[in-house]
Amino acid sequence: MPVAVDSYARTAAPSHLEGLVEHVWVARHRGGRTHHEVLLPDGRGLLQVVRGTAGTRLDPLTGARVPDVDGLRGPWTRAELAEQSGPVARLGVQLHPLGAARLRGGRPVADTWLPLPDVLPVAVVARAGELLDAHRDAEAVAVCLEAVAASPRHDDADLDRLDEALAFVDAHRGLVRAADVARAVGTSLGELHRWCVTRLGTTPAQHLAAVRFTGFVREAVGAGPVDAADVVAAVEWFVGSGYPPREVERTTGMPPAELRRLAERLAHRLGLPAAAL
Repeated sequence: MPVAVDSYARTAAPSHLEGLVEHVWVARHRGGRTHHEVLLPDGRGLLQVVRGTAGTRLDPLTGARVPDVDGLRGPWTRAELAEQSGPVARLGVQLHPLGAARLRGGRPVADTWLPLPDVLPVAVVARAGELLDAHRDAEAVAVCLEAVAASPRHDDADLDRLDEALAFVDAHRGLVRAADVARAVGTSLGELHRWCVTRLGTTPAQHLAAVRFTGFVREAVGAGPVDAADVVAAVEWFVGSGYPPREVERTTGMPPAELRRLAERLAHRLGLPAAAL
């Protein structure tokens, strides 16, 4: 069975980047076979540097396909399937949920892919790429983190309050209502909605659904790169367990029909036998 990556190394972010970066990873694919990885909608953004034969990112539900290249990805609200044939090296700076907004003057970027020079100097991206080409991964990571640390950081009262709300969501794996989140941070539902839309670019409900789905998958497959076949197996097992539709959506962030369709599309893409979902 194809696996998500050939090699994967993860480094925790230094404490002075708290609120911007959570960790950094480097994944390598040697080539010779196709690798499939599910990119989870975990409510976080990503800075990515790619060197080698770039793969593609596919939306399993719509069929939309784009190259998997350098860029700044805002917080994502839907799962994607990354296909890599390699050889390729990818460096990813996993951002705090509000990291992208803090690096972009508070502007929302959800479900958006932007050029890396929006937040990192061109020379930094080029240097990180050279180091990846030379297999000097630790140095490439250091170059990117130093550049993020040197970037202007935007903070204000709304971001601070939203940070508190998103931490509450993470602590409960998204298994709360928007009203519960607002109550926990001492604000109104309308104010929470305004913060999310103007700073994340999503509604509270969209963010909660994304975090729920990611939590569901992580509980099934663990940390690190997510093999697409493992996601299919987890969904098939859960849907087949006979939970009521409301419980399915509460747990996974997706209604049963959409969850089934996601598993079917992933299985079809991987050439797996169709299950009786």
